[in-house]
Amino acid sequence: LIEFYRGIDAAASILLSELGGLLDLAERGQITKLVEPRDIPGYRLFTETRLQSYKNLEAAYTDFYIELIEGRETEAYKMLAAKMAKD
Repeated sequence: LIEFYRGIDAAASILLSELGGLLDLAERGQITKLVEPRDIPGYRLFTETRLQSYKNLEAAYTDFYIELIEGRETEAYKMLAAKMAKD
């Protein structure tokens, strides 16, 4: 997905460059513990560039981010997910 946007928007190329190491580790299954949010690059690119207009790219980044910080395991996330499932 990011490869597609890389050809359209220079910010996607920057995002891919910044995330490159983490993406490689994740693809090889070598991330064995949670990653601190401050150690995950790229979030500012979505607010400071046009990347936020690519909803599927933003959703993919958000899913990746949440997986890295093990956010789906928190009670707050579980409560929010349950509430959203009802609505």
